[in-house]
Amino acid sequence: MIYLLNNEKILVCVYYGPNGERLIRRGGELANLLQCPLFVLSVIPLRENELDQTQERYMAEWQMKCDEYGATFIVKPNKDRKASEIIAETAKNLHITQLIIGQSGQTRWQEITRGSFVNELLNQIGETDLHIVAVQRMDEQITDTHERGIRVAVFKEGPHYIIGNKESGGNPVASGLFFKELNTDFDTGLLKIKTDQEVQYLKISHGKVIDSSLFQNREMYAKDED
Repeated sequence: MIYLLNNEKILVCVYYGPNGERLIRRGGELANLLQCPLFVLSVIPLRENELDQTQERYMAEWQMKCDEYGATFIVKPNKDRKASEIIAETAKNLHITQLIIGQSGQTRWQEITRGSFVNELLNQIGETDLHIVAVQRMDEQITDTHERGIRVAVFKEGPHYIIGNKESGGNPVASGLFFKELNTDFDTGLLKIKTDQEVQYLKISHGKVIDSSLFQNREMYAKDED
C-alpha cells in the first residue's frame, strides 16, 4: 500500500471476544480512507505461549484480518500494569494519531470507585484522537458459534471465579447466561451478565472466568463500604 504524505497512524485495540474483527475492520476502513499505516494491539493477561485453544483461535483470526488490511499485529502481556498504560505507551512509541477501542463494559460504580477507563486513556494519550466503537448486540450472531444460553451462577473458588448451577453450594456472587462454544466438551464460551442496566460478555475457559476484574472490583468495593 502506498501512503500519502501525512502523519496519520491508526492503532486498534482488541480483546478476547467476537468484537475484535469488527474493530479491526473499522480501523482498516479508516486507514484506507486516510491512506495511512494501521496497527492492531492486543493486551493479554498471560504470556502468549500460555493461551488456551479458544484464545489462540481469536489471535489467529485477528492476524488474518490484519494481513487483509496490511496491518501490523502487536501482542503485549499485561502483568502488573493497567491496560490503559500499555495502550498509551504503545500509542506514544508508534506516534499514533487515531486510537480505536471498543465500548467499555465498565459499570457506573466501577467508574466511581476506580475511574473511567476512557478517562484514564484520555489523560495519557495527549493529542491522539480517540474513537469508541459501540459493541454490537451479540445474541443473534452468537447462535452460529455457541449453544443456546443456559442460566448459571458465578462462585468464588480461591482466587478464581467459576460458573456452576445454584445447587453447587456456596453463595453465588452473580448470575447470567452461559453460551457454550459448539463442538467442545468443556465449559468454554461466553457469559452474558447484566450489571447496572449494562450487558457484558465475559470469556469463560474450562468453567473459569478469564477476566475476573468485574467481580474483584465489586468485592473490593463491598469491603470499602463495611
